[in-house]
Amino acid sequence: MAGSELKYLIVSFTIGHVPYLFCSKKGCHSIKDILESLTLAEKNNIKINREHTFSNGKRIDILINVRDTMIIAIENKVFSSESDKQTEVYEKSIYEEFPDHEYLFLFLTPNGKLAQSENFKSISYKQLVNQLKQVEFDYRRDIRRKIIFDEFILHVEEYMMNKKSKSISDQTKLYLEYQDTIKKLSEYYKKDSLMVFEEFEGILKNFFGGDKRVFNIKQERGFHQVYKKTWNRTGLFIHHEFWISSEDILSRLDFEYMIEVEGKEKENFFSLFQKEYEKMEGEYRERGISYRPDNRKIAIAYKRIDNYFRPDYVGENKLIEELEHWKFIESAIDRVHKEFLRLYTVK
Repeated sequence: MAGSELKYLIVSFTIGHVPYLFCSKKGCHSIKDILESLTLAEKNNIKINREHTFSNGKRIDILINVRDTMIIAIENKVFSSESDKQTEVYEKSIYEEFPDHEYLFLFLTPNGKLAQSENFKSISYKQLVNQLKQVEFDYRRDIRRKIIFDEFILHVEEYMMNKKSKSISDQTKLYLEYQDTIKKLSEYYKKDSLMVFEEFEGILKNFFGGDKRVFNIKQERGFHQVYKKTWNRTGLFIHHEFWISSEDILSRLDFEYMIEVEGKEKENFFSLFQKEYEKMEGEYRERGISYRPDNRKIAIAYKRIDNYFRPDYVGENKLIEELEHWKFIESAIDRVHKEFLRLYTVK
């Protein structure tokens, strides 16, 4: 076989995503040696079939017919093992479908594992890559195929030959070593988080208290609302809102507390409340409370407060004291709400 024809055969396999090898190591039969005696008049005399199906319904990965005189069969096993007598069945099927041919059977695996059929020659990806790299390629005549050819070699080296399981990080190894301990610690953390969140919920209920309030609090959720029943009506919804959950109550440095106004009538309420705010602006500033900040325009009161529940917090839990500082705003809301109902309630 001429060198250019051999090169075409190799590149044809590569372009079609067909991995195979010209194996020269001891114990392997070289396809190059077998084909060197052949003379191809035309490149089209090489027929490459992927997933070739035999009459019994079995399919082999690659079957190559060279001038109807030689059959090259390739079974590629990347992440699976050979099923019961698989290569033996393939061999028998090829003999039946292509009698009076020369045959070459190749069994391609990452580590050169032996096939069940003795006539299938073992080939590893390392051997494949070594032989492909020896192919001389005139890139000036066909640069596109040269690029694809090189990319195929790189793909085999990176994704077929490198065992990802052997290159895991030290952090992952440490996790695997202490996985049971981490699981137990996680269970303790979840249990303690729920316990502390119940304390947070209890403080809110004790502080706001009474049957005139609604407590929309759920442990797994990231926000919680408390409001007077009279604050929730068609077109207007006023409520205290706290952004924290049972999952992060032990880890967050702070959390957001606000009083929000929602609903289609909120602009009317904002217009009325603006007059009250102008009277209280100094007190807002003194207590570090923001009024309708850019990141939360529907909040007539907004502040990031320390997370007094985290284990490393130094000092007493001052959440109740913080809530006390906002009482003057509730009083203003009630005054504005009364005026709102007078002006905008349909009689």
